[in-house]
Amino acid sequence: MLLIVPQTPRTPPIIPHSLANGSAVAFTPIQYPSFSTSSPSASRSGATSVISQPPAIPPQASINHSPLVRRRSDYVEQGSGSASFSARLPIDYPDLPHSHVIRPPPPVASSSFQRHHSHSQSYSVSTLKEPPKPPTIASTYPVTYWSDMQIVTVGLKNLGNTCYMNATIQCLSATVPFARFFTEGRWRKAVNAINPMGTKGHLALAFANILYEMSHSELPHLIPASFRKSICTHAPQFSGSDQHDSQEFLTFLLDGLHEDLNRVLHKPSNGTTPEREAELERLPQSIASRQEWEIYRMRNDSLIVDFFQGQFKNRLVCLTCHKTSTTYNSFMYLSLPMPSVRGPSKTSLQSCLDAFVKEEVLSGTEAWYGVAQFYGTNCSHVITRHCPHCKTLRNATKQLSLSRLPPILLIHLKRFSHKGVFTDKIETVVDFPLKGLDLTNYMPPALPPGIHNGSTNGIGGDDPRVQTPPYKYDLYGVTNHFGNLSNGHYTAFIASRGGWVYCDDSRVTPTDAKDIVGRPAYVLYYKRVES
Repeated sequence: MLLIVPQTPRTPPIIPHSLANGSAVAFTPIQYPSFSTSSPSASRSGATSVISQPPAIPPQASINHSPLVRRRSDYVEQGSGSASFSARLPIDYPDLPHSHVIRPPPPVASSSFQRHHSHSQSYSVSTLKEPPKPPTIASTYPVTYWSDMQIVTVGLKNLGNTCYMNATIQCLSATVPFARFFTEGRWRKAVNAINPMGTKGHLALAFANILYEMSHSELPHLIPASFRKSICTHAPQFSGSDQHDSQEFLTFLLDGLHEDLNRVLHKPSNGTTPEREAELERLPQSIASRQEWEIYRMRNDSLIVDFFQGQFKNRLVCLTCHKTSTTYNSFMYLSLPMPSVRGPSKTSLQSCLDAFVKEEVLSGTEAWYGVAQFYGTNCSHVITRHCPHCKTLRNATKQLSLSRLPPILLIHLKRFSHKGVFTDKIETVVDFPLKGLDLTNYMPPALPPGIHNGSTNGIGGDDPRVQTPPYKYDLYGVTNHFGNLSNGHYTAFIASRGGWVYCDDSRVTPTDAKDIVGRPAYVLYYKRVES
């Protein structure tokens, strides 16, 4: 039975606006905040109260997990009546076709696929058994490309330390078809109220409300107190007056929305077998990747997966016996390493991508499958899996590679390097393209002729989830981080009809494209574009 979250109170209808005389708005130089190197002041009070037993926080779907280093924010917004656009237009969302129906993907390759390759000498799918199909919530919402359009948004007041939240919400509100799913109320029919990993739709409701208010408000800025209260109820780590990481908040929010909107009502068990592991070593990457993705979707099938999640291949090779082990893992964003050097420096996004896929040697405590098992805050036990062929701990090489790219590609630049108990910020300037980021060379070759690459899942050729080259992306959002570990501030850039808008909490002003690429860039929001 489908449970529907009650309707929110009706808000007044929107009143159209227009720019005065159709004249262009003059660019205003961005006033970046300045920070002292002195230690932060004493803690402030005013933490938001939370429930005593909050629901379990969904597991993160991202990669390269590391403990969050809490950083105090001594930035307090000055003046609520700051500059904004002199006139506002509603977000010009495109008309989406309703005839395009997304169907749940099959759990494994189709029977025609198996017949086609049953006599192949190089690979087969004979060991992949079809598990039962789980019950799902029906969905008819399409995933589409969208063109550059007018995005005029209101500001969000800084509640003392919420700049990390404000910058993230501005970029998500500019993710046009994704935001429209919430502002039009379609999310109500997609809530999975029996998922123990979700919030029974409460997080989705709070997110829908803040996006709706931002797109319909007559005020120059909003006070997101209600949204923050809901966040702190389900994630107490964001309460209090400490500064938080915008990338960690983005991960929590998307993970929480995924579990609230997960179409899978009863998740089947998808345990692997030695036969299946051996099969993955023989299959071409394009075929193994698709099969593993379909198995993953049997437990994780939501709008978040549709738009934001991709997949990477993780391959280990024993340096003694050369035994290989290949796994395929989903990701919500790519965390790219950055060069750590003293003084001003500059690198390219391509160099960061090359470092991400570069082969590395695992030795010592990281040899082969070395995994630390944590209990609470202390590491009380270490589990070490030996090389399955050598039956002992061996040095190995590890290499990551992209195997599936999402319609919305989130790139996290790892500016905070951990050195023991200390953490430094890397101030390197990353030169990234505003348009035409081409990741085709980082993807595996296309599937053999006659093998479907997405149509078996009800995906048409005009869907950005189709895994056919080229893979090109345009930038539409950036979150920036200024300052250092103890005293910092977040802002955002969002693309708007050929130009850019700068969002600094309550202040929303037009800016020039030349200001986008710079030292503060922290999380990049790219959308796949039609070639």
